[in-house]
Amino acid sequence: MHSKRLWRLIGGVILAEIFSMAGFSTFAVTLVDFTRIWQIDPTQAGWISGAYFVGYVAAVPLLVGLTDRFDARRIYYGASLLGIGGGVGFAWLADGQAGAMLFRALAGASLAGTYMPGLRILTERLGGPARLRVVAYYTASFGIGVSLSFLSSGWLTQLLGWQAAFAISGLCSAAAIGLVALATAGIPAVSDPAPAGPRRHPLDLRPAFRNREALAYILAYCGHCWELFALRAWLPAYLVFAWQQSHSAPAGTAAAQWSTMIVLIGVPASIIGAEVSSQRGRVRMIRAIALASCVAGLLAGLSGNLSFGAVVAALFIYNFLVTADSGALTTGALAAARPGEQGATLAVHSILGFLGGGVGPVIVGWGLHMGGGITQGKAWLAAFVLMIAGSALATLAISHRPGFGRKKAAP
Repeated sequence: MHSKRLWRLIGGVILAEIFSMAGFSTFAVTLVDFTRIWQIDPTQAGWISGAYFVGYVAAVPLLVGLTDRFDARRIYYGASLLGIGGGVGFAWLADGQAGAMLFRALAGASLAGTYMPGLRILTERLGGPARLRVVAYYTASFGIGVSLSFLSSGWLTQLLGWQAAFAISGLCSAAAIGLVALATAGIPAVSDPAPAGPRRHPLDLRPAFRNREALAYILAYCGHCWELFALRAWLPAYLVFAWQQSHSAPAGTAAAQWSTMIVLIGVPASIIGAEVSSQRGRVRMIRAIALASCVAGLLAGLSGNLSFGAVVAALFIYNFLVTADSGALTTGALAAARPGEQGATLAVHSILGFLGGGVGPVIVGWGLHMGGGITQGKAWLAAFVLMIAGSALATLAISHRPGFGRKKAAP
Protein backbone atom coordinates (compact mmCIF):
# COMPACT_ATOMS: atom_id res chain seq x y z
CA MET A 1 0.00 0.00 0.00
CA HIS A 2 1.26 3.48 -0.90
CA SER A 3 2.45 5.40 2.16
CA LYS A 4 -0.04 8.25 1.62
CA ARG A 5 -2.96 5.84 1.49
CA LEU A 6 -1.60 4.03 4.53
CA TRP A 7 -1.43 7.20 6.61
CA ARG A 8 -4.85 8.29 5.35
CA LEU A 9 -6.29 4.96 6.46
CA ILE A 10 -4.66 4.85 9.89
CA GLY A 11 -4.99 8.56 10.64
CA GLY A 12 -8.58 8.78 9.44
CA VAL A 13 -9.84 5.77 11.41
CA ILE A 14 -8.02 6.89 14.57
CA LEU A 15 -9.42 10.42 14.23
CA ALA A 16 -12.89 8.97 13.71
CA GLU A 17 -12.55 6.95 16.92
CA ILE A 18 -11.59 10.10 18.82
CA PHE A 19 -14.71 11.87 17.51
CA SER A 20 -16.93 8.89 18.34
CA MET A 21 -15.73 9.04 21.96
CA ALA A 22 -16.69 12.69 22.51
CA GLY A 23 -19.44 11.61 24.90
CA PHE A 24 -17.36 9.14 26.89
CA SER A 25 -16.59 11.50 29.80
CA THR A 26 -19.58 13.83 29.75
CA PHE A 27 -21.23 12.22 32.77
CA ALA A 28 -17.97 11.90 34.70
CA VAL A 29 -17.32 15.64 34.26
CA THR A 30 -20.85 16.58 35.34
CA LEU A 31 -21.21 13.88 38.02
CA VAL A 32 -20.80 16.24 40.98
CA ASP A 33 -23.37 18.61 39.46
CA PHE A 34 -25.89 15.80 38.99
CA THR A 35 -25.59 14.69 42.61
CA ARG A 36 -27.02 18.12 43.38
CA ILE A 37 -29.42 18.57 40.43
CA TRP A 38 -31.04 15.14 40.70
CA GLN A 39 -30.28 14.52 44.39
CA ILE A 40 -28.51 11.21 43.74
CA ASP A 41 -25.96 9.55 46.03
CA PRO A 42 -22.56 8.12 44.96
CA THR A 43 -23.98 4.62 44.49
CA GLN A 44 -26.67 5.89 42.11
CA ALA A 45 -24.06 7.96 40.27
CA GLY A 46 -21.94 4.83 40.00
CA TRP A 47 -24.85 2.98 38.41
CA ILE A 48 -25.24 5.72 35.79
CA SER A 49 -21.52 5.54 35.06
CA GLY A 50 -21.67 1.77 34.88
CA ALA A 51 -24.70 1.78 32.55
CA TYR A 52 -22.43 2.96 29.74
CA PHE A 53 -20.38 -0.21 30.04
CA VAL A 54 -23.44 -2.41 30.50
CA GLY A 55 -24.68 -1.10 27.16
CA TYR A 56 -21.29 -1.87 25.67
CA VAL A 57 -21.22 -5.42 27.01
CA ALA A 58 -24.79 -6.11 25.88
CA ALA A 59 -24.11 -4.99 22.31
CA VAL A 60 -20.54 -6.16 21.74
CA PRO A 61 -21.17 -9.90 21.12
CA LEU A 62 -23.42 -9.07 18.19
CA LEU A 63 -21.63 -6.02 16.79
CA VAL A 64 -18.04 -7.28 17.06
CA GLY A 65 -18.88 -10.91 16.33
CA LEU A 66 -20.46 -9.87 13.03
CA THR A 67 -17.15 -8.40 11.84
CA ASP A 68 -16.04 -11.98 11.06
CA ARG A 69 -18.88 -12.13 8.51
CA PHE A 70 -19.46 -8.56 7.26
CA ASP A 71 -17.42 -5.49 6.39
CA ALA A 72 -16.71 -3.81 9.73
CA ARG A 73 -17.60 -0.42 8.24
CA ARG A 74 -21.27 -1.38 8.09
CA ILE A 75 -21.22 -2.15 11.80
CA TYR A 76 -19.37 1.10 12.50
CA TYR A 77 -21.86 3.29 10.64
CA GLY A 78 -24.92 1.77 12.31
CA ALA A 79 -23.38 2.00 15.77
CA SER A 80 -22.52 5.66 15.21
CA LEU A 81 -26.23 6.38 14.82
CA LEU A 82 -26.73 4.93 18.31
CA GLY A 83 -24.10 7.39 19.55
CA ILE A 84 -26.07 10.30 18.15
CA GLY A 85 -29.21 9.04 19.89
CA GLY A 86 -27.42 8.44 23.19
CA GLY A 87 -25.99 11.94 23.41
CA VAL A 88 -28.96 13.92 22.09
CA GLY A 89 -31.44 11.76 24.00
CA PHE A 90 -29.62 12.31 27.31
CA ALA A 91 -29.57 16.05 26.66
CA TRP A 92 -33.29 16.44 26.06
CA LEU A 93 -35.04 13.49 27.71
CA ALA A 94 -33.05 12.34 30.76
CA ASP A 95 -34.46 13.74 34.02
CA GLY A 96 -33.20 11.29 36.64
CA GLN A 97 -31.34 8.06 37.26
CA ALA A 98 -33.51 5.79 35.10
CA GLY A 99 -33.45 7.98 31.99
CA ALA A 100 -29.76 8.73 32.43
CA MET A 101 -28.93 5.02 32.63
CA LEU A 102 -30.96 4.31 29.48
CA PHE A 103 -29.20 6.88 27.32
CA ARG A 104 -25.75 6.15 28.75
CA ALA A 105 -26.34 2.48 27.92
CA LEU A 106 -27.26 3.50 24.37
CA ALA A 107 -24.03 5.50 24.10
CA GLY A 108 -22.12 2.49 25.41
CA ALA A 109 -23.70 0.27 22.76
CA SER A 110 -22.45 2.77 20.18
CA LEU A 111 -18.90 2.37 21.44
CA ALA A 112 -19.29 -1.41 21.13
CA GLY A 113 -19.85 -0.96 17.42
CA THR A 114 -17.06 1.54 16.82
CA TYR A 115 -14.09 0.68 19.06
CA MET A 116 -13.17 -2.90 18.17
CA PRO A 117 -14.90 -2.79 14.77
CA GLY A 118 -12.73 0.27 14.09
CA LEU A 119 -9.69 -1.86 14.85
CA ARG A 120 -11.00 -4.53 12.46
CA ILE A 121 -11.40 -1.87 9.75
CA LEU A 122 -7.66 -1.28 10.08
CA THR A 123 -6.36 -4.83 10.56
CA GLU A 124 -8.36 -6.30 7.68
CA ARG A 125 -6.76 -3.72 5.37
CA LEU A 126 -3.20 -4.19 6.62
CA GLY A 127 -0.79 -7.10 6.43
CA GLY A 128 2.50 -8.26 7.94
CA PRO A 129 4.01 -6.56 11.00
CA ALA A 130 1.90 -3.42 10.42
CA ARG A 131 -1.24 -5.35 11.39
CA LEU A 132 -0.06 -5.91 14.97
CA ARG A 133 1.91 -2.67 15.37
CA VAL A 134 -1.13 -0.55 14.55
CA VAL A 135 -2.99 -2.08 17.52
CA ALA A 136 -0.92 -0.13 20.06
CA TYR A 137 -1.47 3.16 18.25
CA TYR A 138 -5.18 2.55 17.78
CA THR A 139 -5.76 1.57 21.41
CA ALA A 140 -3.77 4.65 22.46
CA SER A 141 -6.31 6.75 20.58
CA PHE A 142 -8.82 5.60 23.17
CA GLY A 143 -6.88 7.62 25.74
CA ILE A 144 -6.82 10.65 23.44
CA GLY A 145 -10.58 10.35 22.99
CA VAL A 146 -11.16 10.14 26.73
CA SER A 147 -8.85 13.11 27.38
CA LEU A 148 -10.47 15.34 24.79
CA SER A 149 -13.88 14.23 26.04
CA PHE A 150 -12.95 15.44 29.52
CA LEU A 151 -11.73 18.76 28.12
CA SER A 152 -14.58 19.43 25.70
CA SER A 153 -17.26 18.30 28.17
CA GLY A 154 -15.92 20.58 30.88
CA TRP A 155 -15.59 23.52 28.52
CA LEU A 156 -19.02 23.06 26.91
CA THR A 157 -20.72 22.56 30.27
CA GLN A 158 -19.15 25.73 31.63
CA LEU A 159 -20.01 27.73 28.49
CA LEU A 160 -23.37 26.32 27.34
CA GLY A 161 -24.63 24.00 30.08
CA TRP A 162 -24.73 20.24 30.49
CA GLN A 163 -27.49 19.68 27.92
CA ALA A 164 -25.43 21.24 25.13
CA ALA A 165 -22.39 19.23 26.20
CA PHE A 166 -24.28 15.94 25.84
CA ALA A 167 -26.01 16.92 22.58
CA ILE A 168 -22.82 18.09 20.85
CA SER A 169 -20.93 15.00 21.99
CA GLY A 170 -23.61 12.84 20.39
CA LEU A 171 -23.45 14.73 17.10
CA CYS A 172 -19.70 14.07 16.92
CA SER A 173 -20.60 10.48 15.97
CA ALA A 174 -21.89 11.84 12.66
CA ALA A 175 -18.42 13.23 11.96
CA ALA A 176 -16.95 9.78 12.71
CA ILE A 177 -19.05 8.24 9.94
CA GLY A 178 -17.70 10.71 7.39
CA LEU A 179 -14.11 10.24 8.50
CA VAL A 180 -14.22 6.45 8.19
CA ALA A 181 -15.81 6.69 4.75
CA LEU A 182 -13.07 9.04 3.55
CA ALA A 183 -10.23 7.08 5.18
CA THR A 184 -11.20 3.74 3.64
CA ALA A 185 -12.26 4.95 0.19
CA GLY A 186 -10.54 2.81 -2.45
CA ILE A 187 -8.85 0.51 0.11
CA PRO A 188 -10.50 -2.94 0.07
CA ALA A 189 -10.47 -5.34 2.98
CA VAL A 190 -8.22 -8.41 2.74
CA SER A 191 -9.70 -11.44 4.47
CA ASP A 192 -7.63 -14.11 6.23
CA PRO A 193 -7.89 -17.66 4.86
CA ALA A 194 -10.96 -19.36 6.31
CA PRO A 195 -10.19 -22.22 8.73
CA ALA A 196 -10.97 -25.77 7.67
CA GLY A 197 -14.25 -27.27 8.77
CA PRO A 198 -17.82 -25.98 9.09
CA ARG A 199 -18.27 -22.23 8.98
CA ARG A 200 -18.59 -20.76 12.47
CA HIS A 201 -21.68 -18.71 13.31
CA PRO A 202 -20.58 -15.10 13.96
CA LEU A 203 -22.20 -15.16 17.40
CA ASP A 204 -20.52 -18.43 18.42
CA LEU A 205 -17.83 -17.16 20.79
CA ARG A 206 -16.86 -20.54 22.25
CA PRO A 207 -13.60 -20.82 20.27
CA ALA A 208 -12.27 -17.74 22.04
CA PHE A 209 -13.03 -19.25 25.45
CA ARG A 210 -11.25 -22.47 24.45
CA ASN A 211 -8.12 -20.55 23.45
CA ARG A 212 -6.29 -20.53 26.81
CA GLU A 213 -3.52 -18.24 25.64
CA ALA A 214 -5.94 -15.57 24.40
CA LEU A 215 -8.15 -16.05 27.46
CA ALA A 216 -5.29 -15.19 29.83
CA TYR A 217 -4.89 -11.83 28.10
CA ILE A 218 -8.66 -11.32 28.07
CA LEU A 219 -9.09 -11.95 31.80
CA ALA A 220 -6.17 -9.65 32.53
CA TYR A 221 -7.87 -7.03 30.34
CA CYS A 222 -11.01 -7.43 32.45
CA GLY A 223 -9.07 -6.46 35.56
CA HIS A 224 -7.33 -3.68 33.64
CA CYS A 225 -10.67 -2.16 32.56
CA TRP A 226 -12.11 -2.47 36.08
CA GLU A 227 -9.34 -0.23 37.36
CA LEU A 228 -9.01 2.05 34.34
CA PHE A 229 -12.67 2.94 33.95
CA ALA A 230 -13.27 3.26 37.68
CA LEU A 231 -10.40 5.75 37.78
CA ARG A 232 -11.73 7.71 34.80
CA ALA A 233 -15.31 7.72 36.11
CA TRP A 234 -14.34 9.14 39.50
CA LEU A 235 -11.23 11.15 38.57
CA PRO A 236 -12.93 14.57 38.24
CA ALA A 237 -14.83 14.06 41.50
CA TYR A 238 -11.61 13.11 43.32
CA LEU A 239 -9.87 16.20 41.95
CA VAL A 240 -12.78 18.37 43.13
CA PHE A 241 -12.39 16.81 46.60
CA ALA A 242 -8.63 17.42 46.59
CA TRP A 243 -9.11 21.01 45.38
CA GLN A 244 -11.57 21.74 48.18
CA GLN A 245 -9.07 20.55 50.79
CA SER A 246 -6.67 23.40 49.94
CA HIS A 247 -8.73 26.07 48.14
CA SER A 248 -11.66 28.17 49.28
CA ALA A 249 -12.72 29.11 45.73
CA PRO A 250 -14.83 26.71 43.60
CA ALA A 251 -12.91 24.31 41.37
CA GLY A 252 -14.58 25.60 38.18
CA THR A 253 -13.06 23.84 35.17
CA ALA A 254 -9.85 22.91 37.02
CA ALA A 255 -10.99 19.33 37.62
CA ALA A 256 -11.86 18.79 33.95
CA GLN A 257 -8.61 20.39 32.75
CA TRP A 258 -6.41 18.34 35.08
CA SER A 259 -8.41 15.20 34.26
CA THR A 260 -7.66 15.81 30.58
CA MET A 261 -3.92 16.09 31.17
CA ILE A 262 -3.80 13.13 33.55
CA VAL A 263 -5.68 10.87 31.14
CA LEU A 264 -3.64 12.12 28.18
CA ILE A 265 -0.43 10.76 29.75
CA GLY A 266 -1.91 7.34 29.09
CA VAL A 267 -1.47 7.77 25.33
CA PRO A 268 2.35 7.53 25.28
CA ALA A 269 2.17 5.08 28.18
CA SER A 270 0.13 2.60 26.13
CA ILE A 271 2.40 2.88 23.08
CA ILE A 272 5.61 2.65 25.13
CA GLY A 273 4.24 -0.29 27.10
CA ALA A 274 3.30 -2.19 23.93
CA GLU A 275 6.63 -1.55 22.21
CA VAL A 276 8.71 -2.50 25.26
CA SER A 277 6.55 -5.56 25.91
CA SER A 278 7.10 -6.84 22.37
CA GLN A 279 10.86 -6.70 22.94
CA ARG A 280 11.22 -7.64 26.61
CA GLY A 281 8.49 -10.24 27.00
CA ARG A 282 4.82 -9.30 26.90
CA VAL A 283 3.62 -11.38 29.85
CA ARG A 284 6.40 -10.38 32.24
CA MET A 285 5.98 -6.69 31.43
CA ILE A 286 2.21 -6.81 31.92
CA ARG A 287 2.68 -8.53 35.28
CA ALA A 288 5.27 -5.98 36.43
CA ILE A 289 3.11 -3.04 35.33
CA ALA A 290 0.03 -4.41 37.11
CA LEU A 291 1.92 -4.88 40.37
CA ALA A 292 3.33 -1.34 40.14
CA SER A 293 -0.21 -0.03 39.52
CA CYS A 294 -1.36 -1.54 42.82
CA VAL A 295 1.30 0.41 44.70
CA ALA A 296 0.67 3.65 42.79
CA GLY A 297 -3.09 3.41 43.30
CA LEU A 298 -2.70 3.03 47.04
CA LEU A 299 -0.41 6.08 47.15
CA ALA A 300 -2.91 8.09 45.09
CA GLY A 301 -5.65 7.27 47.58
CA LEU A 302 -3.46 8.21 50.54
CA SER A 303 -2.57 11.59 48.99
CA GLY A 304 -6.10 13.01 49.13
CA ASN A 305 -5.55 15.13 52.22
CA LEU A 306 -2.18 16.46 51.05
CA SER A 307 -1.71 19.42 48.72
CA PHE A 308 -3.56 19.54 45.41
CA GLY A 309 -0.21 19.35 43.62
CA ALA A 310 0.67 16.13 45.44
CA VAL A 311 -2.64 14.58 44.41
CA VAL A 312 -2.13 15.56 40.77
CA ALA A 313 1.42 14.16 40.75
CA ALA A 314 0.26 10.87 42.28
CA LEU A 315 -2.55 10.58 39.74
CA PHE A 316 -0.19 11.23 36.82
CA ILE A 317 2.00 8.33 37.96
CA TYR A 318 -0.96 6.08 38.69
CA ASN A 319 -2.69 6.68 35.35
CA PHE A 320 0.58 6.18 33.45
CA LEU A 321 0.96 2.74 35.01
CA VAL A 322 -2.71 1.80 34.66
CA THR A 323 -2.64 2.50 30.92
CA ALA A 324 0.87 1.18 30.21
CA ASP A 325 -0.34 -2.39 29.64
CA SER A 326 -3.45 -1.51 27.62
CA GLY A 327 -1.93 -1.89 24.15
CA ALA A 328 0.06 -4.96 25.18
CA LEU A 329 -3.06 -6.76 26.42
CA THR A 330 -5.04 -6.16 23.23
CA THR A 331 -2.04 -6.97 21.02
CA GLY A 332 -1.50 -10.19 22.95
CA ALA A 333 -5.12 -11.27 22.58
CA LEU A 334 -5.16 -10.48 18.85
CA ALA A 335 -1.83 -12.26 18.27
CA ALA A 336 -3.14 -15.34 20.08
CA ALA A 337 -6.37 -15.45 18.04
CA ARG A 338 -6.63 -18.26 15.50
CA PRO A 339 -7.41 -17.55 11.80
CA GLY A 340 -11.09 -16.80 11.30
CA GLU A 341 -11.59 -16.17 15.02
CA GLN A 342 -10.25 -12.62 15.33
CA GLY A 343 -13.73 -11.12 15.58
CA ALA A 344 -14.85 -13.68 18.17
CA THR A 345 -11.66 -13.16 20.18
CA LEU A 346 -12.02 -9.38 20.13
CA ALA A 347 -15.70 -9.74 21.04
CA VAL A 348 -14.89 -11.80 24.15
CA HIS A 349 -11.98 -9.44 24.88
CA SER A 350 -14.43 -6.54 24.80
CA ILE A 351 -17.22 -8.30 26.68
CA LEU A 352 -15.12 -9.32 29.67
CA GLY A 353 -13.03 -6.15 29.56
CA PHE A 354 -15.93 -3.77 29.55
CA LEU A 355 -17.88 -5.95 31.97
CA GLY A 356 -15.04 -5.19 34.35
CA GLY A 357 -15.24 -1.57 33.21
CA GLY A 358 -18.94 -1.48 34.07
CA VAL A 359 -18.61 -3.11 37.47
CA GLY A 360 -15.57 -1.09 38.58
CA PRO A 361 -17.24 2.36 38.79
CA VAL A 362 -20.25 0.88 40.59
CA ILE A 363 -18.14 -0.92 43.19
CA VAL A 364 -16.02 2.18 43.74
CA GLY A 365 -19.19 4.27 44.11
CA TRP A 366 -20.47 1.79 46.68
CA GLY A 367 -17.16 2.06 48.56
CA LEU A 368 -17.43 5.84 48.58
CA HIS A 369 -21.00 5.67 49.84
CA MET A 370 -20.11 3.23 52.61
CA GLY A 371 -17.10 5.35 53.57
CA GLY A 372 -19.17 8.47 54.13
CA GLY A 373 -19.42 10.07 50.68
CA ILE A 374 -17.28 12.05 48.25
CA THR A 375 -16.29 14.64 50.87
CA GLN A 376 -14.49 12.14 53.14
CA GLY A 377 -10.81 11.24 52.78
CA LYS A 378 -11.31 7.75 54.23
CA ALA A 379 -14.00 7.09 51.64
CA TRP A 380 -11.60 7.95 48.83
CA LEU A 381 -8.93 5.67 50.28
CA ALA A 382 -11.46 2.83 50.27
CA ALA A 383 -12.32 3.74 46.67
CA PHE A 384 -8.72 3.43 45.51
CA VAL A 385 -8.29 0.11 47.32
CA LEU A 386 -11.29 -1.17 45.36
CA MET A 387 -9.81 0.23 42.14
CA ILE A 388 -6.49 -1.59 42.46
CA ALA A 389 -8.34 -4.89 42.84
CA GLY A 390 -8.40 -4.73 39.03
CA SER A 391 -4.61 -4.84 38.79
CA ALA A 392 -4.56 -7.70 41.28
CA LEU A 393 -6.90 -9.66 38.99
CA ALA A 394 -4.74 -8.81 35.96
CA THR A 395 -1.62 -10.06 37.73
CA LEU A 396 -3.31 -13.33 38.66
CA ALA A 397 -4.78 -13.91 35.19
CA ILE A 398 -1.66 -13.20 33.16
CA SER A 399 0.44 -15.33 35.52
CA HIS A 400 -1.65 -18.33 34.44
CA ARG A 401 -1.02 -17.88 30.71
CA PRO A 402 0.17 -21.19 29.22
CA GLY A 403 3.96 -21.26 29.19
CA PHE A 404 4.50 -18.40 31.62
CA GLY A 405 7.35 -19.06 34.03
CA ARG A 406 9.10 -21.60 31.80
CA LYS A 407 12.65 -20.88 30.82
CA LYS A 408 11.83 -20.40 27.13
CA ALA A 409 8.33 -19.05 27.41
CA ALA A 410 7.04 -17.06 24.48
CA PRO A 411 6.77 -13.33 25.12
